[in-house]
Amino acid sequence: MAKLFAEFDQVEADLEELTKIVGECLEKSLESIVLYLQEGETQEVAKLTDLVHSKESEADEVRRKLVQHILKGSLMPHTRSDMLHLIESIDDIADAAQDILDSIIFLSLKFDHLNLAKLDKMQELLIEQFDKLSQGLKLLFTDMRQSLVFARELEDVESKLDDLEEEITREIGNTAGLEPAAKLAHRDLVKSISDLGDIIENVGDNIETIVSVRKG
Repeated sequence: MAKLFAEFDQVEADLEELTKIVGECLEKSLESIVLYLQEGETQEVAKLTDLVHSKESEADEVRRKLVQHILKGSLMPHTRSDMLHLIESIDDIADAAQDILDSIIFLSLKFDHLNLAKLDKMQELLIEQFDKLSQGLKLLFTDMRQSLVFARELEDVESKLDDLEEEITREIGNTAGLEPAAKLAHRDLVKSISDLGDIIENVGDNIETIVSVRKG
């Protein structure tokens, strides 16, 4: 029993580290994307992009360590499987955020017709949503009921992101003089940013699964 508790303590510590790094990756990715949209590919954007890549690599390293620890441990098979799904879903956030940043910079895409104020709001909502997720993950092993409360709040934030996505997309579609290909590029970027909310919410779904199994 002591060994089992020690394993949970280590998993909890590693999970907290992974969540912290993924949150930093998400935050710096969004900061870099917004700055790129405002100023183009500046030195500051390049520095932030390098930091994002570094954080994503850190997250991968912690994820691998955590996965190996779980696979070699004595957790029950269903618990092990649920934890692995949870870990991968957290890491997906960093991967997706980095992919958005890399794609717009690699292609040197221009986005001159976006409502930056609304994009700023999307950024704020994503940070708020991830903060709720972080709080839910911290409580997963100590207060399942409260962890579930935070997990279920993710959907409310995701709904607000969907509303903003729809508003911005409609504005882009109604922009006179914007070529169809440019409209599609603008729309795809907005959708990619909004979809981060779905990816974060997916982690909440995994939390709910773990809580339901542990409650029996």
